[in-house]
Amino acid sequence: MKDKNFFIPGGIEYLMPEEAIEFEKLKSNVVGIFKKYNYEYVIPPIIDNLTNLLSLNSSDVDQLTVTFTDQISGKQIGLRSDITSQIAMIDYQQSKSGLSRFGYMGDIVRISKSLFDRKNPFQVGAELFGCSKKSHDLEIINLMTDVIHLTKQRELTIEIGDLSVINKIIKSLDITETDQSYLVQLINTKSTDEIQSFLKHKNVKKNSREGLVTLISLSGDFKVLNEIETIASKFDSDISEKINNLKYLAKKVSQFSKSINVVIDLSDLHSLDYQSSLTFSAYVENYRQAIARGGRYVAYGKSGNQPRNACGFSLDLKDIFFQMKEVRNA
Repeated sequence: MKDKNFFIPGGIEYLMPEEAIEFEKLKSNVVGIFKKYNYEYVIPPIIDNLTNLLSLNSSDVDQLTVTFTDQISGKQIGLRSDITSQIAMIDYQQSKSGLSRFGYMGDIVRISKSLFDRKNPFQVGAELFGCSKKSHDLEIINLMTDVIHLTKQRELTIEIGDLSVINKIIKSLDITETDQSYLVQLINTKSTDEIQSFLKHKNVKKNSREGLVTLISLSGDFKVLNEIETIASKFDSDISEKINNLKYLAKKVSQFSKSINVVIDLSDLHSLDYQSSLTFSAYVENYRQAIARGGRYVAYGKSGNQPRNACGFSLDLKDIFFQMKEVRNA
């Protein structure tokens, strides 16, 4: 090595000696939490066949996955951007019909144009396959909060929503799929004026425009769900069962700890597009974005085209690590 300058690419982080030891201890604590909830710990490889990396049929994951040619086989393989699909393939190979639980962690690569996004996260997550009950959702959320509490942060906000409510309303509007995708982008920015202008340009009725804008502006504790249900009914959307589920989850999650604040928000559509209904995000103080995200999704189709439903969460353990250090040094 002739050049002694130590340049690190933007968005890439090293963990040097003392930090590396601390990080390994943190990983051990996470494995302990998996064991507490009876989740089997697995370590999938960072490089894998594309059939394993892209099994969830997600355009988001497709775009984020780095692909290249295997010099031996000549086939395309990939550098993973998300571990969830690999866990789904593990469950598929085991051919279980009941519940199965997996916890995992490992490096991923997230190529991003943003200067503030980490390009080499260390993903940690848990997936529960065969889930069908609200108790299963609560189990995953509880496990997620246990991992986040390793930061020693006292205050934690859990935001709960359901993607299917807004998606159902969007599909009821007489606009193209391309326009629907653009509308989702506007909803994520909460640009109400732009949403109004865009829908007016697309000849969407005034009542529908105003109803959608009002709906995405609503957030708060579980009491706000009554108002959400009233507005959704104007779109001929019967969401009473979904509303009742969200009320139940919000009340139960708030009972986990007095330091947990639960917020209902149906307009957070940032989740990866393989998620289908229930979503949840976790926020801690003095952090600019969600520290963890999760929700329900269809992992794959079983024999007879029966869906294998799953619920899970993931986070970047480096976020937990640096938050832990920040709290300790405060």
